[in-house]
Amino acid sequence: MNRVSLTLLIISGALSGCGNVQGVGGPVPPLVTFQVEATGDLTNLRPSGITSDASLQVALVWGAQWWTEPFCILPPESDAAAAVIAAGCRDPFGFVPAQVGATVPVSLNQPTSLSLYSLPTAALLVGGVTSRVGYASFVLYDDRDGDGTLDLSTPHTAPSGGRDGPPEDESPDSSDIVYGASFVTMTAPDLRVSYLEGTFMPSAFYPRQGCKDPAQWFQVLGASGFSAADALTASAMGTLPTESDPSACSENGPEATVMPVPARAPSEVGEVACAERTTDGSVRYRQPPTDAPDLTDRVYACAHLPCLGGQSQPDLIQLVVSGRSGDNCKGLTHYTLRGCREDVACAIPDWDFTATAPSWWPCPG
Repeated sequence: MNRVSLTLLIISGALSGCGNVQGVGGPVPPLVTFQVEATGDLTNLRPSGITSDASLQVALVWGAQWWTEPFCILPPESDAAAAVIAAGCRDPFGFVPAQVGATVPVSLNQPTSLSLYSLPTAALLVGGVTSRVGYASFVLYDDRDGDGTLDLSTPHTAPSGGRDGPPEDESPDSSDIVYGASFVTMTAPDLRVSYLEGTFMPSAFYPRQGCKDPAQWFQVLGASGFSAADALTASAMGTLPTESDPSACSENGPEATVMPVPARAPSEVGEVACAERTTDGSVRYRQPPTDAPDLTDRVYACAHLPCLGGQSQPDLIQLVVSGRSGDNCKGLTHYTLRGCREDVACAIPDWDFTATAPSWWPCPG
C-alpha cells in the first residue's frame, strides 16, 4: 500500500462513517508492528566505568543516502595520509542514520514489539513520486540521559579562520551507548526494514543486487553483504555490487519475523548513531586560522587535492585533520591556503595565503 492509497482509504472510511461515528478519541492503531529481540550479554561489553545499564532500548532508525568523500576511498599518497584515513574516515559502506523513527524499552533475550504510528517522510525516501524507498536499522542502546530516544552525534571539526569562520566544534556527544544494530554495514550480513511506495527501482541506496525487490509497504529484508573490493570494482564499472551469497537474501512481512539484534562492543557498532553534516560526498574546504589550531589528539597530513570531475588544483596542498580519539564519530577538517567557502577551485578566492602562509602551516606552499 502506498501513501496515496492509504490517504484515500482513510478519506473513504471517514466519509462512509458519517452519521455513525464511533471511537473518536480512542487509541490510534499502529501502521505496522515489528517483533525485535536483543540478544547476548553486556557484562563484558560495557565501556570502562559503566557497571550497569540506565535503560536498555531498541530504536528503529531510518538511514540516509550518503556518499563518502573522495579522500577516504582513493589510495593514500603517504603513510601520514593513510593514518588520517584510519583515524578520521568512517566505514564508506556503513549504515548512516538520518532520523529515529521509534524506540521501545527492551530486556535482553526477550522478544518485544515495536510499533510505528507514522510513515517515513519524503526526506527519508530515495526516488521519485512513483518509486520511493527507505531503509531502517534496529539499534540496541542504553539511554543514559533518560530522554526516551536515541540521540545522534556528529563529527567534531577543527576551527576555521576568517571573520565568518566557524569556531572549533565543541558540541557535546550523545551520552547514549550503542550495543548493537541489525544493519551495521553493507559488507556484512544484515536485516533491515524497507518501506516502498510505487514500483521499486534499483539504486546505490543500500543496494541488495541479486536479491528480490522489496514489496510495497513495510518488509523485513535480509542480505549477505558484499566485499569492499567488489564494491569498488563495481563502482568503477558503473554497476552495483552483487551480494556475496544470494541464497541468504530474504524478504518477509513484519509479522513473520523476529528481528535479532546481537549485542556487540560499542567500538564495533557506534557509527550507526553518527549522523553526517553533508551526505553528498562534497568537501567544505576551510580557511586556516591565523593562530595554530589545537591539534592535540588529532592526526593530520599534507595531501594533494583529489582530481575528480575535470577540476584540478595540482599546485594546492591541503592539510587534512582528523577528529579526536575520544569523539563518538569520526570526521575530517580540510584546510587550504587558497579557496572559497563554496568552491576550492574558485577564480576569485575568499582567502589566499599562498604567498605568505601562517607561521604554523606544516605543508608545502
